[in-house]
Amino acid sequence: MGDNGSVTGRVNNTALKSKIMTPAAQLAVRDEVENRQLRTLYELLAALSEASSLEDVYAAALASLLRATEADRAAILLFDDDGVMRFRASIGLSAAYQEAVTGHSPWARGTSRAQPIVVPDVLLDESLSAYRDVLTREGIRGLVFLPLVFEAGVIGKFMLYYAEPRECGSEELAAAQAIANHVSLATVQKRTELARHQSEQQRMRLAAIVESSDDAIIGKDLNGIITSWNKGAERMFGYTAAEVLGKPVSMLAAPGHLNEMPEILAKIRQGLRVEHYETRRRPKDGRVIDVDLTVSPVRDGSGRIVGASKIARDVTARKLAELERAQLLLREQEARRTAEILNRVGPRLAAQLDLDKLVQEVTDIATSVVAAEFGTFVHNIGGEDEPCILPALSVASREKFAAFGIERKADLFQSTVLGEKVVRCQDLTQEAKGAGDSLFRGIPSEYLPVRSYLAVPVIGRSGEVLGGLFFGDSASGKFVERHEAIVRGIAAQAAIAMDNARLFEQTQWAQAELKRSNEELRRANRDLEMFAYSASHDLQEPLRTIAISAQLIERRWGAELQGDDRVFLENVIAAARRMGVLLGDLLAYVRAAKHEQGPVPRVDAGEVLADVLESLQAAIEEAGATVTAGILPTVAIHAGRLAQLLQNLISNAIKYRGAEVPRVYITADERDGWSVFCVSDNGIGIEPQYAEQIFGLFKRLHGRDEYPGSGIGLALCQRVVEQYGGRIWLERSEPGKGSTFCFAIPA
Repeated sequence: MGDNGSVTGRVNNTALKSKIMTPAAQLAVRDEVENRQLRTLYELLAALSEASSLEDVYAAALASLLRATEADRAAILLFDDDGVMRFRASIGLSAAYQEAVTGHSPWARGTSRAQPIVVPDVLLDESLSAYRDVLTREGIRGLVFLPLVFEAGVIGKFMLYYAEPRECGSEELAAAQAIANHVSLATVQKRTELARHQSEQQRMRLAAIVESSDDAIIGKDLNGIITSWNKGAERMFGYTAAEVLGKPVSMLAAPGHLNEMPEILAKIRQGLRVEHYETRRRPKDGRVIDVDLTVSPVRDGSGRIVGASKIARDVTARKLAELERAQLLLREQEARRTAEILNRVGPRLAAQLDLDKLVQEVTDIATSVVAAEFGTFVHNIGGEDEPCILPALSVASREKFAAFGIERKADLFQSTVLGEKVVRCQDLTQEAKGAGDSLFRGIPSEYLPVRSYLAVPVIGRSGEVLGGLFFGDSASGKFVERHEAIVRGIAAQAAIAMDNARLFEQTQWAQAELKRSNEELRRANRDLEMFAYSASHDLQEPLRTIAISAQLIERRWGAELQGDDRVFLENVIAAARRMGVLLGDLLAYVRAAKHEQGPVPRVDAGEVLADVLESLQAAIEEAGATVTAGILPTVAIHAGRLAQLLQNLISNAIKYRGAEVPRVYITADERDGWSVFCVSDNGIGIEPQYAEQIFGLFKRLHGRDEYPGSGIGLALCQRVVEQYGGRIWLERSEPGKGSTFCFAIPA
């Protein structure tokens, strides 16, 4: 992948194309993106299947993430043995950054049901405030946390980094999560494989002499129970150590040779050695081979006989070796075929978001893998006494299932439909003889002659049983353990894909609901703005009548009014003035809510400030205030709106002054594509707990006798800034030492 500049170019080009392309062309671009993501997933699966180390897994995962998303950089972190989240691999991150954030994780190790976390702008997320400086130095504005989850819960995380603030789209997030799911499994498998390899190496070193022998060397106690089993024995008899340890050595006896084993043990108890005893033995594969035995007593430290050591030499070694090579080749071919099928399953299922089509594809793939005469997927729906439906059928005709309803209470299907266990039967007719009629309850007697039977539940991430995969064949012994393992894997992938498909449907519904709600909100806002404008405008006339009438009364009879009468008249006049100011501010607030017509111009903030200071000249001189400013930039905003912002903030700085001469200083600088203006003063300051409240409509922290006003000024500023996609906030304030208000608008 290229440098950060090339990634930014890719994002900008995509955004530019989306603005100028026709809908059909935009659809084609989306299809291209989806196809690219699918190709990326397929390439990832191929790379994971060829990975020889964890480093190969990490490298393939990060490369796939950067191809499938718009991220600039990426990293993979895993919990170590002490539960600390540590970097395992990264692209584009400095060593200093990695050291600074090591250990941070939004989830504890083993957390279940962890979900991706999107941070559009790290500077706005308080949960990352401790890392704000290091993120800024690294040039990171957007983050995505993707959990790496295995059976026991969270084992690590993927990190996506963006140089600019970014809302990660659902498609991009889904692609990244799909990669995370595959890499979680591959990481655990590779770890298990490496641990197993190391254990095997150690065991082989400790038993090098025994294991290097071509002869079968077997240890047993005086009861004939096998206690040790070398590789030569595995090669000769076909059993692994796990299969024979703790079992009687008589399991190796060929027909007609079972009685000779007690005779040999009797001689061992007497301390006699049996040499070159020729006999026959039966390996695991059922063949009968000729062997030459040497059996010697095994004594403990005190000289007591505790067992026997048997050396068996195969006199048909060449034939046995040829047979073992053929068996090994067959197993390898089966494993390769299974891997190829499973590698195809993941991308195909991940790409299918139509639930019905997904279920049908899962059924077809699984039926093909196990080579069953028929297969079906049963949804787990309906009540306890209602039949489950058969939405997907493979190979067998639907006519044969037309009158067939699988009841939950039927013993044959209940354990699978309810998610209790996997069921595999070699011959149902034999099972039925031992289980009685309940095994076939709910199944018509004229139904397909099923003998071999395999059923695997499909269970979602939340533990919900989504349904089950069922397979049948008229031949007995059709399904073996390998088939069961494969179908288990397909069922797990199907559960993930079904969860994703259902999530996609829910997301589509939520988006539609959000669109409808937004439209209703816009309509309500329009009605509210119209009402507020009308109310503030229509109330001016009766208010003027009240004020004029009160003033006429004061002129004619003011000198005669005394006591409460005089106070009442003064209250009416003062209230009329306050109401007039309030209605004027309310009208200004309503007007500020209306968007300016036409494109947003670029204006010189310095020229706008000069006009504002000229209009505030009287107030500045009256307060003896000093207003200065640094170099102000050209910004994308209407001049009138910027003037409203500066005038309100400067007026507040002069109004809420302390005992000192008011000093106001205006600065501006550019931060990541935004022009941030700051207005600082040496006034009375604000308590920290009121930092958000002061931007509310009609919110005041002081009485009108102390500081006049309606409490609309900062609310108006917030309304104006948000129209341009920006924000306003209290940057710094301390009672008695002044305040600094900042607002950000496009540069």
